[in-house]
Amino acid sequence: MASTATKASTTAKTTAATRTIEAANSTNPSTNTSKAIKTAASSKKSTKSKKVKNTKLTLDNLVQDADKYEKLHRVSFEDGRYTEVYTCFRPTRIDEMLVNFSEFITEYNRRFSELKENKLMDYLSLHILLFFSTLTERTDYSFDEKVDIFTKMLDSELAETIFEHFDKTEIQKIYSRIWKKFSMYEEMVQDNIELQSGLLDYIDNANLENTDVIKNVLIQNN
Repeated sequence: MASTATKASTTAKTTAATRTIEAANSTNPSTNTSKAIKTAASSKKSTKSKKVKNTKLTLDNLVQDADKYEKLHRVSFEDGRYTEVYTCFRPTRIDEMLVNFSEFITEYNRRFSELKENKLMDYLSLHILLFFSTLTERTDYSFDEKVDIFTKMLDSELAETIFEHFDKTEIQKIYSRIWKKFSMYEEMVQDNIELQSGLLDYIDNANLENTDVIKNVLIQNN
């Protein structure tokens, strides 16, 4: 209550002060004009100081900008071993990883029981480790190889430590890209009856949790 009273009092004082200034300006036109000129001059000065210098973008600039995707951050361990993680995630590499991840999840759902949400995120994290670190140069592991590798990696504290060294902003890029593609696909599905039917059949046979929710999100049923 005291806070409300204080705010009301402050508002009243501000309003009163504003009306006083307006009254003074109306009775003294010269003062009003002078202040207007000063305000305009100040505004021009402020605009001038904030103006950014225009520089023409060149092909060399684009090439130099792409160099950031080659930079590595070293992750060292107490026993002397180390690996490296990429400081910036290349967009085309993200897309390649997401295709690889999607194929893995599809095959997993075909072979095994429903995939829990926490397991889904674990497998996404492990794909990020494969594609954005120097742990391995291979990314073309078979499904069976991946299941074996991922099972062991999930029990490794080293893998968790390495993942913690990724820039959180770069990890967010992956999630944002997933939702962007999801939204694009969602829009496409709305206007395609055949695609809707195929998608519904896939969801029914994918052994996923909350299939009704997923259907309602992808296809806006009334």
